[in-house]
Amino acid sequence: MVDHRLFSQKAPTILERLMTDFELSDIQAAAILGNIGHECLGFHLLHELGQPEGKGGYGWAQWTGPRREKFFAWCKQNALDWQSENANYGFLKHELETTESGAIAALLKARTLAAAVQAFERNYERAGVTNYPDRTMWAEIALEAFRKS
Repeated sequence: MVDHRLFSQKAPTILERLMTDFELSDIQAAAILGNIGHECLGFHLLHELGQPEGKGGYGWAQWTGPRREKFFAWCKQNALDWQSENANYGFLKHELETTESGAIAALLKARTLAAAVQAFERNYERAGVTNYPDRTMWAEIALEAFRKS
């Protein structure tokens, strides 16, 4: 069983930043966090399980391949520890403002949490295994934590 406390603690602040930075509804921002929660097990796993050092996914979004290389380069350029919240949020924001801006456009069309979770996965994560029920569960946790804060 995964401990959701860390995720629930961090979610309201991150959700608020996403809403402000991208003019998203709480549901749309929670969908981003739902995908992130799934990818990094609620901020507990910042390097993909079973992968050697320098391989596999890294960070909140489990960036892989060229995106992993860009993440590390961006962190170095900005003098940030790749494991820090500032590095992970900063690179997420950077991608969403540039190379991955289509994910925001897709999110803005989504009206339900499930639709927003799927839109973000399809347009940003592009996962090999989608597991929408788990992504949606994390989104619900984020939304609940935000609304209670």
